[in-house]
Amino acid sequence: MTRIMDPTLHATGRITGAFFHPAGDIAAVVSEFPLLINPPARAAYGGTALRYRVGLYRRGAAVPFAVFDELRLPINDLDFHPSLPRLLIGAGSYDGGYLFEGELVVWDWQSGHNRRPFADIPEVQRCRYDASGERIEAWVRPWNEEWDGLDDSDWPAVLDTLFRVQADDSDAAWAAQTPAVLELDPAATVAAAQRPADEPSPPTTRLAQWLGVPALECRSAIRDIVWLGPQRIGVTHDDCLLDIYGTDGTRLAHYAGSGYGAEILRGAGVHVHGVQLQDGPEAYRRDSRLYRLTDDGLVLVRAYDDEYTFSASTDGRLLGRRNRLRAPGSTAGDTLLDPARDSVRRLDIGHYDCFNHYLGISGAPQLFALQGTPASSHEHKYLCIVQPDGEVRRLWPLLKPDRTPASHAMECRGAYVEDALGAGVAIAGRHYSPSVSEPYQGFIYRKQLPSGQELWRHPTAASPSSLAHLPEAGLVAAAFLDGRLLLIDARSGARRLDAKVRIDGWPTLIYAMDARDGHLALGTADGRIVVQSVEALLAAGSDRPWVEIG
Repeated sequence: MTRIMDPTLHATGRITGAFFHPAGDIAAVVSEFPLLINPPARAAYGGTALRYRVGLYRRGAAVPFAVFDELRLPINDLDFHPSLPRLLIGAGSYDGGYLFEGELVVWDWQSGHNRRPFADIPEVQRCRYDASGERIEAWVRPWNEEWDGLDDSDWPAVLDTLFRVQADDSDAAWAAQTPAVLELDPAATVAAAQRPADEPSPPTTRLAQWLGVPALECRSAIRDIVWLGPQRIGVTHDDCLLDIYGTDGTRLAHYAGSGYGAEILRGAGVHVHGVQLQDGPEAYRRDSRLYRLTDDGLVLVRAYDDEYTFSASTDGRLLGRRNRLRAPGSTAGDTLLDPARDSVRRLDIGHYDCFNHYLGISGAPQLFALQGTPASSHEHKYLCIVQPDGEVRRLWPLLKPDRTPASHAMECRGAYVEDALGAGVAIAGRHYSPSVSEPYQGFIYRKQLPSGQELWRHPTAASPSSLAHLPEAGLVAAAFLDGRLLLIDARSGARRLDAKVRIDGWPTLIYAMDARDGHLALGTADGRIVVQSVEALLAAGSDRPWVEIG
């Protein structure tokens, strides 16, 4: 097993806050894990297990001694109990349309238990213990932008309105475990002059000072990872178009630009899909750039003024699918590139949107795509092959076309599989449900090409992040957004490993994965890069619900 360039503090996402125990010996580090929108014209959220984390660190220790992962909203404030191992956590945000959603949680990091003083609460901006530690005070936003006569057209005034609420955190309250119903008192507003100023320095700066280091070594979520040879690995993340590492952990090359790398495409050569960032009024725009990796570095091949996803075939062709949700009613935007013949062909494979048409199969003999029925639809999808001349050949429906909502496949990921049973694909995804209250239902299966004969199938509890075929081991590896890693016998479908993954003893998510010679290169949501043999994974995860990958 190899771990490549560990960060200063392990088990963190993007660090958004730092809070220190009055004794100075503990730091509470708040971090956020990104949703899987890699590249921007792809989106998969179903069953995501990690979004916001509080990790507790002792001075000089890289690994947290406790973590709390049970919040669903951004964390705004923390306070340590004056005498007990408890942490008061205030969280929340505007929902983008009307409500200020919030959470207020007390976490006992020794026992692992937590309680919520209120059954429901709007966004919590500040929270504090009193000197006794038995009373909580929190400052919260209104329930919604029009609450109790607020004028939603005066947005600064809405944001400047905070209410003081109080709650019991005595031993009796912990024993009762009965959340109270919160009623905001219109007279209990907090004057702006009474509000403490935000910390002037970034949390990473304060943490570096606390640790006594010049700066924190940090790395964002790994967006893609690819073997570039038996001893070289390519990765993409926020701070580069492409980084290349040796399996001994040495960084061999760093390619930066005005954006970041989103996909690494292996075909006859290696291409990198970069995302171009804009400034000013176009700040949310994400345009695509396609680069080729050469002996002299990354060379720009083409620039696109929109969001794309790409795939590559072993003969060197590249297929780009345009996210048509960003440009309603636009003309055909798909593209087929054949660098060997210096040809570019404009295609219209059909409607593409980020939740429904991403597949992510590269390095296969064919170019695969998903197409709805009709092609202008995102429903009743078929697996298709895009021929060298641009013709689209339909193979078979992704799910049984019985016209039920569950026949609508979403948030998919695939891998090409070829072994003694012939050529096929493994595909995992989500069954659509019209009700948000229904439990998640997903699938993973292997079907043969071109017949569509199904060899095996399993239900899944979260959307897939990455699939890979390990021909030497005869396995299909599949990672999911609930933190689960499956190793499945490619021929029989038997599950050889079914466990959630940890690094340093704490949960993580595998966002990217590639296989070579019986080893997996893994990239995680907390910026970790791990190379591990399948044999070690199978041995570590047998008969256990967790497997350590680092």
